[in-house]
Amino acid sequence: MIYPRQEHYQFLEEELRAQTETFRQKLDTPATFLLQEREELFVAHFLKFEDGEMILKFSNKRGLPRKGDYLYCFTVPKELRDYRTWENKTYGDLIKAKGNFTEAVCIWQTPSKDKNGNLEKDFCLAGFRGVELDFAVNISEAAGMILLLGPNKPPYEYIASLQKIVQNNHSETVSQILDRDFQNTDWQPVLLDNKSNIPDFILNQLTLGDTLILQGPPGTGKTHLIAQMCEKLCKQGKSVLVTALTNRALIEVNEKPALQDLLKEHRIFKTKISTDEAKEIPDLQQTKEVNPQPGRLILSTFYITSRKAAQAIEGQQFDYVIVDEASQALLAMFGAAKILGKKNIWIGDIKQLPPIVSINEDKVRKKNCGALVDGLKTLSEMTAIPNYQLTETYRLPERAANYTGIFYNNSLLSKAKKDVPLSFPEMNPAYSKYLNPQGGATLIKADLDTGNKKPENALKIAAELVKHLLSIHEKLHISVLTYYIETTKALQKAIYQTVGNHKNLLVETVSRVQGLTTDIAIYVIPNTGLHYSLEPRLFNVATSRSKGHTIIICDKNILDNPHINKEVKAFLQKLDKEFSFYYQADRNVIEKQKEASCHRTRY
Repeated sequence: MIYPRQEHYQFLEEELRAQTETFRQKLDTPATFLLQEREELFVAHFLKFEDGEMILKFSNKRGLPRKGDYLYCFTVPKELRDYRTWENKTYGDLIKAKGNFTEAVCIWQTPSKDKNGNLEKDFCLAGFRGVELDFAVNISEAAGMILLLGPNKPPYEYIASLQKIVQNNHSETVSQILDRDFQNTDWQPVLLDNKSNIPDFILNQLTLGDTLILQGPPGTGKTHLIAQMCEKLCKQGKSVLVTALTNRALIEVNEKPALQDLLKEHRIFKTKISTDEAKEIPDLQQTKEVNPQPGRLILSTFYITSRKAAQAIEGQQFDYVIVDEASQALLAMFGAAKILGKKNIWIGDIKQLPPIVSINEDKVRKKNCGALVDGLKTLSEMTAIPNYQLTETYRLPERAANYTGIFYNNSLLSKAKKDVPLSFPEMNPAYSKYLNPQGGATLIKADLDTGNKKPENALKIAAELVKHLLSIHEKLHISVLTYYIETTKALQKAIYQTVGNHKNLLVETVSRVQGLTTDIAIYVIPNTGLHYSLEPRLFNVATSRSKGHTIIICDKNILDNPHINKEVKAFLQKLDKEFSFYYQADRNVIEKQKEASCHRTRY
C-alpha cells in the first residue's frame, strides 16, 4: 500500500490536533481542581540540588507526583505561590504567569525529617532529574522557593517537524521511506550470535547498502553494541549522530565502557544536558547545534533531530546516523534519519511497545494509519531493508529466556551471569516457594472481581510479596507493573502503606518502563479489559524486565479468555502447567488480615 504524502500529512495533523485538544483541556481546568481533586498539579518547596538532583518538599495532605512522572516545573510570582489565592484561575493562567521553567522527572520519594532526624509526618521529600542547567542556575540559591509542577506540554514541535519532512518532495532519501509500496512479506530477520564480531559485521554490511535494521530482544546488549560501533567510527574520523526518543537512552549509550576514551578526549557532545547528567558525566560536552564533525559523536533526541532534519541543508549529512529506541519512532522519523545520515542503522525491537499517539486507537484502525505510527514494524515487515536480530540475552536467566523466546520464534539464548541470586533460603518459606530456583516466571492465580481495576486479592498478594522480599534484601530492586493507571495508584497505596516508599521500589504502568532492568518484577493483571493487559507487545515488556524472577498475578480463569494472542496464550499455558499457584482467600481470614500477619492466608 502506498500512503500519499497528503494523507500522511493529514495523519500528523490529526495527531497534532489530538495532542492540542488533550492539553487544552488541562490548561482550561481550574488549577485548584487539578491540585486537590485530580492530583495532577503539585506545590512544592525547593530545598537544594544534591548530586545533580533537585530535591523538593511536598505536603502529604495532597497527592504526590508518581515516580517516573515527567512534569512541567515552573516558578510563579509571589501572589500566586499560595494556592488559596488562586480562586478561579486555570492551569493555563498559572503557566502564562510563569517565570523560570524546566521539564523534570520524579525518581524517588522518602519521608521528610526535621533537623533532629525526627520524621515529619505531614511532609515528604522527592528527588527530580532532567532539570535544565539554566533553570538550576536561576534557583539554586533560592532555598524555600515555591515551585509548581503540572502536566507537561505535548511534543508539538516534533510533530510539526515531521510534517515538514513529509512535505519535502525534493529529497530522494525521504522518498525511499515515505513513498514505498508497503506490502506484507514473509521476510524474517537474519539471526546473529556472538560467534562473530557483531559491530564489525554490521558496519561491513553497510558497505553494501546505506541502511539496515537491527532488532534486539530484551537484554541482548543493544546499548553496548551502539557504543562499540560509535567508538570504531569516531576513531576512523567519521561523524556520528545517535538519536533516541528519551534522554535516558542517550545517557545509557554514553555510560558504556567502549566510549570512555572518547569522553575523556571531549569528543562526545549532547544537546540539553541536565544537572544530573552534568554531575554524573563531567566530561560530556554540551552543544546547541546538531552538525556533523569528523571524529565526534553527537547525542540528541528525536525532538531536536527532527527539527534539524526539517531545516537540513543539502550536503550537511553525518557519515552515520544510529536511531536507538527505533520501535518508538513514527514512520516519518525514519525519513528524518535518512536526511541527516549517509548511512543509517536503526536499532529497536518490534516485539516491544510501539510509539504512543494521542489519536484514538479505533480511528487509527479505521483510517488504516497503523503503518504510519508503527514505523520500525512497518519497515521491518513490509520492505526489503536488510534486517538482523540479536539472539543472546545477558539479562534473562535460561528459564526466563525460554519463556520470552516464545515471542521471538524460540531464538533466544541466555548468556546471563550465573552469580545473580535466584533463590532466597532466608526468606519465609510461605513466600520463597513462589520463586523458581532457576529464575524466570511464576503464575499466581486468584479470584479477582470482574471489572475491578483495584482487585483486593491482587493488591494484597503484591504488597506481601514486596514486604517479604525487602525484609531479606533491602537493596533488591523490585518493580511492580500493571497496565492501568488506576491499578498503579491502588498498588502504590497498598504497597507503600505496607513497606514504606523505598528508592529501589518502582510501582508503575508498563508503558513507562520500556528499557528497564530490575531484579524482581511483579505483573498485576486485573480481571477487566484483558485485551489491554495481554496485548502481546505490552505483555512481553512486562515479563522481560527482570534479571531474576517475574511473578504474574491474575484471575484464575484468565486462560478461558477466547481473545488471547497465541504467543501470550502459549506463554501462560506453559507456565500454568509448569509453575503456577492458586491463592484461595477465605473471607473470614481476609478480614482478620487487617489485624494479623499474612501467614493465615492460604496459598
